Amino acid sequence: MVATTYLTLTTQLVELGLVTRERMDDVLAAEVEDSSDLEEELEEVDILEILEECGVAVVVHGEDVDDLEESYQEILETAAACSGGTVTVSGVELTEDEDEGECLKFRLNGESISWPMEHQAEDILDQFAVWQYIDDLEPGGDDPRVFHPIPGGTAEDDVYVLATPEQARALRDAFGLKLEMRGLPDPED
Repeated sequence: MVATTYLTLTTQLVELGLVTRERMDDVLAAEVEDSSDLEEELEEVDILEILEECGVAVVVHGEDVDDLEESYQEILETAAACSGGTVTVSGVELTEDEDEGECLKFRLNGESISWPMEHQAEDILDQFAVWQYIDDLEPGGDDPRVFHPIPGGTAEDDVYVLATPEQARALRDAFGLKLEMRGLPDPED
């Protein structure tokens, strides 16, 4: 495998159609401004950060967060933004009631959605619930992109990359990402 640098990664992301050249130029300009060496070899955590900066990945933190509701709102809005405007999220609210327990309620493309949540602590996100339900935030229809999880992508954090199965396979093969492939046809069909 060839060393992964900012330039090799960003070139591949554009070639795969995950990111537009204009978006990539903006990300690279920010990296140059932050004094990054564009030829420096990247580790997996760097690759995942760039995917998030490019708008094709969502990070779900595994460590303490300051506010659960705000953190869920950020996750949902970031996931929706990955779709390029196909998916919209509003009215995010973490509620608790006697019948349903904790629920994350929000509007998805104008429709009410509710995700049951179980929090082990008052400052730890329910990563399992996000893993179970993140597919609600996929574009759907004729758009073949789905969220491919990378459990523990950045230490305790989970990362989800919105890509077609073919794009996800190319990312996995080219950069050694531990993507769980979703949306592939069953070989027995």
